Amino acid sequence: MGIKDWFVADKKKAEYREKAKETLAKLKPGKAEELAKVARAHEIEDPADDKTQLRREIFNKAAGAVKAQGKLSSAEIEELAKIQKFLALRDDQIERTKWDLAKLRTLTEIRKGKLPVVPSNSAAMRGVQLLPGEIAHYAVQVETLDRASASGKLGVQVKWATPYVINSARGHTLPTEGAKELGDGYLFITNKRLFYKGDTRSAAVEYAPSANFFLYREGIRLERTVGHTLLRFKSKSDETVEIVGELLSALMR
Repeated sequence: MGIKDWFVADKKKAEYREKAKETLAKLKPGKAEELAKVARAHEIEDPADDKTQLRREIFNKAAGAVKAQGKLSSAEIEELAKIQKFLALRDDQIERTKWDLAKLRTLTEIRKGKLPVVPSNSAAMRGVQLLPGEIAHYAVQVETLDRASASGKLGVQVKWATPYVINSARGHTLPTEGAKELGDGYLFITNKRLFYKGDTRSAAVEYAPSANFFLYREGIRLERTVGHTLLRFKSKSDETVEIVGELLSALMR
């Protein structure tokens, strides 16, 4: 292959990538087949020959279309799997995207009334003592901080028997400036209470109309009689606070 042929091939690949992203701007059944047609039209014999980063960008375009609509159906999961296979991407090459999609699927199920359950053999459940009849619906790793006040950053209050407004917490940031770090642990949301378990300390708040929980994009604030406990999610996914908000809304009634 001469230099001119390389330039032509590179141009076709670039045009293919742009057309592929355009094709996947909206996900629906049959998109993997459309992607294959785009590849053939641009004489791309093996999409796996392209750089991983560029193939990942094409897959993330499809995933982004789903994330933008705020829900993920079984049909969309199947279609994304076909697209991943066509692009010859391993799970570890799109690990962060798949993690976000898994959270979006959990969120979709919660909104349908199907609450998740933390498996008893989960690492998060090690050493956890549940109350009689208590079910752990969600566990997330958190960093624990202590602060004297909220400094005007009030967040979104979780109110008793009140639906969570979708995406309402995303515009609020935790008031972490000057907060004292207390270590890491797990935040659990159960059918009876919200509780935290760390290496050296634990705390629990039972659900009640008087409970003061406040949500932020990256965590939750628990208002105490004196001071505030801040729990910052280690997961950087925007879906984490949505899951917490929807679960608390479903359970606090």
